[in-house]
Amino acid sequence: MTVHVTIEIDEAVKAKLDALSISRGRPSGDLLVEAAERIASEQDALDAAIAEAEGSLAAGEGIPHEEVVARLLARRARWTAAA
Repeated sequence: MTVHVTIEIDEAVKAKLDALSISRGRPSGDLLVEAAERIASEQDALDAAIAEAEGSLAAGEGIPHEEVVARLLARRARWTAAA
């Protein structure tokens, strides 16, 4: 099923969208649908990665925060010493 959505955008953004539409030879609505689909897909991927990371942490597979900070401080010290 298809639904129609009305949005408000700044005139400058609309002008850029129109120029992009012309350069790609595609209707601006198609470009907006593509952008919305990409955002939704990226959010799905992020949610899956977060769930996987939380599962790893729950299973005790993570690195404690204090250890990460200590490693980063040691790395920074090595870089500073080498400079």
